[in-house]
Amino acid sequence: MKWKLTLRQKGLLVVAFLLGFELMLLGGFSYLLHDAQMQIDRLQHAQQVISSLQRLSTLREKATNGLIVQIQFYKDPPGTRRYYETFQKHVDGVPAELATLHELLKDDAVNRFKAEELERVCRAGMDAIQEERKIYSMKESLQEKIIIARLSSVMFHASRLTDNLVDYYTKIEKDISPIEEQSRARLEQAVWAIMVLNIGLAIAVGQLFVRGITRRLAVLTENSHKLAAGIPLNPAMVGYDEIAILDNVFHRMAGTLAESARKERAIIEHAVDVICSIDSDLKFLAVNPAAETVLGYKPEEMVGTRCVEYVLAEEKEKTTTALKNIIRDQAVHQLETRLVQKNGSVIDVLWSMQWSAEEHALFCVVHDISGSKEIERMKQEFISMVSHDLRTPLSAIQGSIELFKEGMYDSKDESGKSALQKMYLSTNRLLSLVNDLLDIEKLEAGKMVKDLRRTDLNEVIKKSIGSVAGFAEVHDVSIEYREQEISILADEDRLVQAVVNLLSNAIKFSRAQATVCVETEVVEERNEGGIASCCEVRIVDSGRGISEDKVKTLFQRYSQAEKSDNKRGVGTGLGLAISKAIVECHNGTIGVSSKVDKGSTFWFRIPLFDGTESQSGSRPAAIKAQSGN
Repeated sequence: MKWKLTLRQKGLLVVAFLLGFELMLLGGFSYLLHDAQMQIDRLQHAQQVISSLQRLSTLREKATNGLIVQIQFYKDPPGTRRYYETFQKHVDGVPAELATLHELLKDDAVNRFKAEELERVCRAGMDAIQEERKIYSMKESLQEKIIIARLSSVMFHASRLTDNLVDYYTKIEKDISPIEEQSRARLEQAVWAIMVLNIGLAIAVGQLFVRGITRRLAVLTENSHKLAAGIPLNPAMVGYDEIAILDNVFHRMAGTLAESARKERAIIEHAVDVICSIDSDLKFLAVNPAAETVLGYKPEEMVGTRCVEYVLAEEKEKTTTALKNIIRDQAVHQLETRLVQKNGSVIDVLWSMQWSAEEHALFCVVHDISGSKEIERMKQEFISMVSHDLRTPLSAIQGSIELFKEGMYDSKDESGKSALQKMYLSTNRLLSLVNDLLDIEKLEAGKMVKDLRRTDLNEVIKKSIGSVAGFAEVHDVSIEYREQEISILADEDRLVQAVVNLLSNAIKFSRAQATVCVETEVVEERNEGGIASCCEVRIVDSGRGISEDKVKTLFQRYSQAEKSDNKRGVGTGLGLAISKAIVECHNGTIGVSSKVDKGSTFWFRIPLFDGTESQSGSRPAAIKAQSGN
């Protein structure tokens, strides 16, 4: 959670911090004082224990010596004053002193057992003294000697225990004394340290508070200079006081300006066309990233190089002259030329250029028009092809009609029948051309109607062969087919149309007296659902074959053999595209394998009939024919 503090509130917070720090120092001082008191208490406890042990030792010795004096010299009866003063008084003082010692050592886990042992020994000694007193009264000298010997042993053991305890606590007393003095010295040092820290902290916090304000004001000033110079600003200040609010407003203003500049850069950096600037020596000053897509060169590779280095060799001189004229005229110009890509390919481009006198640079937009050029070329070829295919049969029909009109032909004689046959063939060519154009448009629009049902593949092949029999006879080409019983799920009429197109194509490019073979076979094909059985149809010819670079575009619209072939222009170039769309409409695949001068094999695969008829009726099939570039 962030606190929204003003400068005044921050000042009060600084004062509160100083007071809190003083309380913390007082707490530390209290701890030191408590520690010193503990050391004093330990020292006093050790001194009390030593005093108690010394008193107990004195009482024990006086009791023993008093008994010896009474036995050997005074021989006073119990109850007399001198007997009490010399002996009995000291015996009576031992239990009280033992109780005092026990109280002092009850919390001492180290020496508690020694104290208990000392108490036991002392009580045994007092018992021995009492027995000795009784024996002394009875005048039994032998028993007296035994007790005196036992008393001596007990008193020696007690003396040794007392000495151990005295030595232990004397050592503690010696160890604690310097510690107690150190505690006193630390207390004095703590008092002085608290005073110094209070003064120092007050000065430091005050300086920090003031410096924070002046530093942030300096950041605001620096940001103003950076914004003017176009340099990235310092990070925005965090806080809710007056200075932070002012800095955030300043950053929002700078962000708005930067966003506007970013959009301008994005237009250049993400443009599809090459945007560049060229100096008066025709060297690139700057190039946008589109150059790598269009030409294959990275911008850093092109900067500093002359732009004419990328122009096709035969057009370099013309381009150089045109560019210099544009720089001289300082006007907006457009220029078409061809550039060589990094991989060696040649593309057509359109330069839109304008010279900037202020920047001393020619600003250019280079647009790749290769696709437009190719479309224009294909359009012209298609128009030429269609014009030829329309004009030739129409001219033949017109000529035949004029001859009939002039009476040179009679429909009953052979020449008239032959002319009518030619007119019939010409009208068929026209109808085929129109049907191809309509079919490709339907396929692209997804409006082709299909009626899938169980179909005998033999019937499809036979009908297809029958449809091209005349065409094959004209080209002196035979068709070979071995029947095989295969049932497929297909629209028979549409599949016949696809096979006819493939057969016509094979016949058209076969040599005279050649044979076109039609082969059928059930094969297994892997798909998304696993392995499925399907029917493969192959049309094999021994023609001149197709080059590898043309195979890739063979099923595109208007695609035909190379111009060098004298059979170029026969047909619309739509047959293979239509065949491909029809096969794909049947959930099938189509392809070709070919070798130059060896022949070609066109093949397609469609599913076998599995016992169900799907998509029967006249529902439109959503198919798209592949368009040529």
